[in-house]
Amino acid sequence: MVEELDLEQIGEKELNTRLQELANGGHKVVLRNPRARHNIAVNISGSLEIEVQGSAGFYCCGFMNGPTVTVAGNVGWYAADNMLDGKLIVLKDAGSNLAPSMIGGTVIARGSAGSRAGYGLKGGTVVVCGDVGLLTGQQMLGGRIVLLGKAGEQTGESMAGGAIFYRRGALAGVGNNVRARSLEAAEVESLAVLFTENDLQADPDEFECLVPKSGKRKSQPFKPELVAREEVLS
Repeated sequence: MVEELDLEQIGEKELNTRLQELANGGHKVVLRNPRARHNIAVNISGSLEIEVQGSAGFYCCGFMNGPTVTVAGNVGWYAADNMLDGKLIVLKDAGSNLAPSMIGGTVIARGSAGSRAGYGLKGGTVVVCGDVGLLTGQQMLGGRIVLLGKAGEQTGESMAGGAIFYRRGALAGVGNNVRARSLEAAEVESLAVLFTENDLQADPDEFECLVPKSGKRKSQPFKPELVAREEVLS
């Protein structure tokens, strides 16, 4: 059963309440006239297919747990923020901070993404088919990021877990506490399945990955220079 909702006629609280009501009922929901509305499909749990006929604004699919959402246009910042499960497919571009602190599920941006994609990623899979900005995977703890295009400076900065897969020669620069290595056999097989299931034009043999360096991180403690009050006032 298909239900259409006109976002010019419904507020965001009413929208998300209605989406939750339709979850687990075998429904497909078509959202018309989104006009980059913020907070689409936030905190929705259960099985539900959602089609956004246009672009979504900030926080699309934040805290989502189960639905499959296809956005025909772009998404703004913080899409899939803390997403637990489900799938977000963006047919065009994503803003900065795509899938921050995501816990599970899959995000696929068919276009490019801004800076800090996968910031603090904890689990799941983030795929960007186009290019990404700087600091991709910054402070990620787990999961995987798969980059089919070029990546900016400081990729993988301070990552503590997980892996960032990229085509050889596609990184502008890497961050601290990371090292590059070849793919393991299981990773090659897993990428092949990911590419086939999502119709992604890529060959796992072209890829290598970034992982955290082993051992403790090197850090420089902050040592403030203290000045006597009398000297400051003089």
